[in-house]
Amino acid sequence: MGIRIFFFTFILSFTLISQAAVVNKSLYINRGLFTTVHKTTFPWVAFNNGKTFQQLNAVISIATTDTLVIKIINNDSVKHEFNIKGYAGFTASLINPADSITDTLYFNKRGIYIYYDSYQYPKYRYLGASGIICINNSATSKKFYWNVKEHQSDYNIKLAQNIPVDWKKYSPDYFTFNGLSYPDILDDTLVSWIHGYVGDTIQVAIANTGQSSHAIHFHGFHCKVIYSADPDQIGQIKDTFPMKSMDAIIVEFTPDKKGYYSIHDHNLLSNTGGGIYLRGMFSIMTIE
Repeated sequence: MGIRIFFFTFILSFTLISQAAVVNKSLYINRGLFTTVHKTTFPWVAFNNGKTFQQLNAVISIATTDTLVIKIINNDSVKHEFNIKGYAGFTASLINPADSITDTLYFNKRGIYIYYDSYQYPKYRYLGASGIICINNSATSKKFYWNVKEHQSDYNIKLAQNIPVDWKKYSPDYFTFNGLSYPDILDDTLVSWIHGYVGDTIQVAIANTGQSSHAIHFHGFHCKVIYSADPDQIGQIKDTFPMKSMDAIIVEFTPDKKGYYSIHDHNLLSNTGGGIYLRGMFSIMTIE
């Protein structure tokens, strides 16, 4: 009996160890120009996977058994500060130009965390430097990640020039999922455009990294909240998810019918871009 218990414990321990992994991730802080759906531009800062500027911030997806070794390289000419909302005990790290920091992070439960630039807050976080760390063990579900943000073009220009802005007069003119507005979001088949088959388990991790509140509304299906920083939300099944600034949730659903279904912000203004309707937070989900 003792030998069997020892053998079972050994096998269990070996299995857990074999499933664990060290994930090395390098993020570069890059500065560039954000291109809107109308091809106008304004200043932007992002965490990218390489030295080349992209307006989409990198998504980090790992399992609870993984150890994340993250290196942040400041590829900009000014200071930045790396921070993670909701990670207990994390200390923000200031990074000088051409310098870097490295942190080792451990996660023991499913969740979604917003990483962001907290230097001169909310300046650089608003200017784009904010992304998603998603911890999810599910190997069978199809996963998508939405970084929700709105933009006031002239504020980006002023902040990039160190000119103060009045947040009480904030009036955004562009609205994006992962730095893209409709219809451009449908071109991002890897992260943004939600698609699948009847019977699939589909999960969407959503983070609101903007200044405003948003309410993401799903047509066709109700979704279940499987993670939220607010424990009262976990388990709720509905089709609309109000999110304040810097809120993050993971929702899950299993489509039972094929078709095309819209997903959008329930605020009509957020579906516009530059004052034109259906150029903002709007997407079409495809179920086959």
